[in-house]
Amino acid sequence: MLSLIAIPVVGWWGVTAHSERAAWLGIALLMTLFVAISGKSIIGRWPGILVNERNVMSLARFQMTVWTLVLVSAYLTAAFYNIYIGVDEPLAIGVPQELWLALGISTTSLVGSPLVLAQKKSQAPDPAALAATRAQLVLLAQPGGDTNQGRLLGNSQPDMAVWSDMVTGDETSNGAHVDLAKVQMLFFTIAIVAAYAFALWRTFKFAQPDGITDFPALDDSTIALLGISHAGYLMNKAVPRP
Repeated sequence: MLSLIAIPVVGWWGVTAHSERAAWLGIALLMTLFVAISGKSIIGRWPGILVNERNVMSLARFQMTVWTLVLVSAYLTAAFYNIYIGVDEPLAIGVPQELWLALGISTTSLVGSPLVLAQKKSQAPDPAALAATRAQLVLLAQPGGDTNQGRLLGNSQPDMAVWSDMVTGDETSNGAHVDLAKVQMLFFTIAIVAAYAFALWRTFKFAQPDGITDFPALDDSTIALLGISHAGYLMNKAVPRP
């Protein structure tokens, strides 16, 4: 709760000190702290917000969390700056259409992943494949994989979730193998979010005296790459692996 109270304090202090970038970083860090504390108090893990209902780290949750932290903290910083310099409509900050598309694509993956995997929960796993996957996890000294929901591999406890869950398969037949579609989406997410964060950094560095009225736009090719990556991610989840 203290981190939430500190957000407007840090944001206002930063813009009044003419350090919009410091304000943005401070707000982003406080939001990250709040998310971490929430995960710790509810799930028992600092990265608990990333743990899904199967008690594994979710790549879709990760990319939505990163986008939310970057964009919401930037919006708050821009709003504080506009209020400080006396803009008539401080909250009138234009969000480019391409950015809405990127967020829509990310939301689709977050919502679509459980829907795509739902049918596999009612399908019986191959006993030999399940035994081989669990044996491989033990051999690699990887915790987890001790339970399953149909053909979906999972963990019995949230503290068994590990970061490598975000790049390994979901099923009892590939839970001990790297999922290339997940790796691709992880790389695209990190690259695009990092590039957009740098664009926001420049926006705050060269903030105009008449206020921040627009966020930087994303290139159409970036949206196309992001869309292809997420489509491959969802299609890969839908493919059965007996």
